[in-house]
Amino acid sequence: MDMKKIILFGSIIMALTGCGNKDKANIIPLGNDAPPVEEVTIDNGQKSDSADPELITDRVNAIYAAVAEAYPEINDITPSNDQLDDAYCTSEWKTLVQMVNSKDAENMGRGGFFDADYWIMGQDWGKITISGLKVDVKDNTHANAFFTLHNLGSQTKVQLELVFEHGEWLIGNFIDETHKMDWKKSMMLYLEKKGKQEQDESANDGIIEYNIP
Repeated sequence: MDMKKIILFGSIIMALTGCGNKDKANIIPLGNDAPPVEEVTIDNGQKSDSADPELITDRVNAIYAAVAEAYPEINDITPSNDQLDDAYCTSEWKTLVQMVNSKDAENMGRGGFFDADYWIMGQDWGKITISGLKVDVKDNTHANAFFTLHNLGSQTKVQLELVFEHGEWLIGNFIDETHKMDWKKSMMLYLEKKGKQEQDESANDGIIEYNIP
């Protein structure tokens, strides 16, 4: 790995992890310093462990009920997923999406990253439902959810990487297992590639050389 690549990757990591002092207070330590399981209040007023699989299952079902409402079957206007991101995604995920959108805005006319929507795993939508939901709790603050997403007759196997952040379970990554698409990893690679391309443009006075295999 050359020095430019190291500097670029370091800047991405710094942007994702250094969102200001107010975020530092919300960092959850792992390993031996991990906090005890938090208790949360559920609808009937009883207390439940935050890492309770049943609680996480209810949370994912509630999230995708909101997705179905945000993407109605009859709608001439493409919904914005910003509100869903704000409500149900981690700070890291939202920062990464913002970085990709900013990079695309700088490179208008060259194509962008988001040619599909990670909430519905496609471009078009009909009735959005999920089935076969299973939850795998990793520790007090990390869990994975697995389910099948139904949209316009297609069935997509989805994995969510969940993080307990700010007192609730949020989505830290979307993985389309059917089409082998890890959205978080793909965005990181996209930013790395765009950064490398910009460095090449600068080194060649704005002239890009494409190597076609």
